[in-house]
Amino acid sequence: MSFREILKDLRIEKGVTQIEVAKGCGLTTTCICALEQGRRNPTGSTIAALARFFNVSADYLLGLIDDFGAPIADVMNDMHTSEETRLLEVYRNLSPDMKQTLWSLLNTWNPSTVRKDKV
Repeated sequence: MSFREILKDLRIEKGVTQIEVAKGCGLTTTCICALEQGRRNPTGSTIAALARFFNVSADYLLGLIDDFGAPIADVMNDMHTSEETRLLEVYRNLSPDMKQTLWSLLNTWNPSTVRKDKV
């Protein structure tokens, strides 16, 4: 979900008007309208003011985390190559014993960068 969609959803969910959001954040109504329509990108101070007003994190406003604070899947996939994402999926499906075996194997290849306690 985009910033503009999240902002509009929060406003409607809270039951406030664009005027009330603007006053509560020290912004203009025109600014809130433009943000909701995607005609304007928010500044850092605008994000901070909106986060305080709606009592949410900046990460939530930016669509980086969900309602429960978990990273949004699309954001995580953008951070990794498809090969890295696949490796992560395979690793997560390993049993605890297999994970320990994998860490042991990795440690033999490059002991200076692999930590055994990461199981």
